[in-house]
Amino acid sequence: MGRDYSEVAGRLQSYRRAQRKTQKEMSIDMGVSQSHYAKLESGANVISYDCLKKFERNGGDINYLITGYYSDAGVLNDYINQCATSEGKLRMHRLIVWVVNLGLAIEQSREEELSEAVFKNLRLAQMEFDMSWSVWKSIRKLDEITQYQMAEILGMNIKRYVRLENEIIGPDAEILYRLYSGLSYNPCVAMSSLKHNLKECNEAWNFFSQEAKNKLAAILVQGLELIRYSEVRGVSDGIQKRIEGNYDRCTER
Repeated sequence: MGRDYSEVAGRLQSYRRAQRKTQKEMSIDMGVSQSHYAKLESGANVISYDCLKKFERNGGDINYLITGYYSDAGVLNDYINQCATSEGKLRMHRLIVWVVNLGLAIEQSREEELSEAVFKNLRLAQMEFDMSWSVWKSIRKLDEITQYQMAEILGMNIKRYVRLENEIIGPDAEILYRLYSGLSYNPCVAMSSLKHNLKECNEAWNFFSQEAKNKLAAILVQGLELIRYSEVRGVSDGIQKRIEGNYDRCTER
């Protein structure tokens, strides 16, 4: 176990105290015994993938747990919140990622105001929608590293890493911590239940000029209308083509 992982264990304890919960209550939330939970807080045991999923389902913020920063909602979250179905939310998320990346292309003169981590996470988000392979392979492609190098960064042997990349196993908290501290990726990208984390999208949005925001917001509003229409009418076939057709027209202007 890496020495710095103790920060994660400390934040788990801080979170519990902020929620005014006992170790017994937290152990129930995370599906483990009280004695096992106590070892999670002390850092003697690593928080498993299953525990992370249960932590999140019970309202826990995995981004805070791993990075120390809360996943604060921003203006872009409002668009996803207006979608009624999981499919609609995923489509809205895809549109938001595309629009924000378009905004970055429009306002290249302001790129220096954003961290490289924002650009990396947005490129990864777009790649996840465009490619069929796992997020781990996408990260390797973006950073141009081998499986052996990735295994070393994440602190595991190659056999275990291959199982992770093939999604046979899920990431525990130490893996997510190393992903964040070693490669600057938002830990939520590797948690399938957190596909709608918009931290980097909102951060980029806040740097856009008002003129750019107005143009991009018009695309989001139109896309939201189409998505909500599909939800109400139960229409699914062809909706993505209509949205992508709007993408093409916007980029030609």
